Amino acid sequence: MSLTLRHRVAAVLAAVVATGGVSAAAPAPAAATPAATASAWAAAPGNRKAYATMGNPVARWNPCAVIGYRFNPARAPKGALTDLKGAIRRISSATGLKFAYRGTTTAVPQAKKGYNRDYPANTQLVIAWVDPGKQSEWLPKNGPAGVGGPAWSTGYTAKGKRVGLIQWAGVVLNTKVTLTGGFGAGPTVGWQGTRGQLLMHELGHAVGLDHPEIQDQQQIMYPRMTRKKAVWGAGDLTGLKLVGKSGGCVRRDPPASASALTVGSVAEINMFVRS
Repeated sequence: MSLTLRHRVAAVLAAVVATGGVSAAAPAPAAATPAATASAWAAAPGNRKAYATMGNPVARWNPCAVIGYRFNPARAPKGALTDLKGAIRRISSATGLKFAYRGTTTAVPQAKKGYNRDYPANTQLVIAWVDPGKQSEWLPKNGPAGVGGPAWSTGYTAKGKRVGLIQWAGVVLNTKVTLTGGFGAGPTVGWQGTRGQLLMHELGHAVGLDHPEIQDQQQIMYPRMTRKKAVWGAGDLTGLKLVGKSGGCVRRDPPASASALTVGSVAEINMFVRS
């Protein structure tokens, strides 16, 4: 059955500049660490209710399968892959999802004509730096610091409950936004936040988190880069748990026990992108 794509633009992260301190192939996957331990919850900053998910029903990856990801090194800053792997470890720890690094690629998520948009085999997630308005449809001229999001179709839990099953996702980052590497608080002058914070935010979109309606700057999913250590907030952890391993396996076809369900548009894929 052919798949019908439907795009919904939604996720963008704004970068903030401060002046003078004023805010103006394929190795075996590592086992995912337990999702959000009690100590992590206790130490996490901010409001536990400051989170939002994508889709209705909620879209999420199948936690019983491995998510293969690749890095496009073209235009990427020095140290980008190290920060990317650090962000992947952090999101795997918070969700229980399993990721495997598949190597590099020339693919660009939602690439424009003349650029490669085809994901390699065994690859469900691609991360690339792009020039605004040039390589990707997701990042226009004067675009945000980054954009990320998943594509999902109808899936089912073991009990026949309908959910959104993420099939693939992408992250594109703005080459014009030069951020400090790592996961620290970042500088007091210039672009606020760090490359690690940006990657965690966009990967949060890639696993199904949206910007929270409750405005809490302590959350990584807050829609603006701010000067803070790149650690998940309490709301982030709540949302990441919901879209992670705790929800159980997801399959494309309904189980036999759910055969009486009205399936509807199983082949439709919904695309939701956030910056």
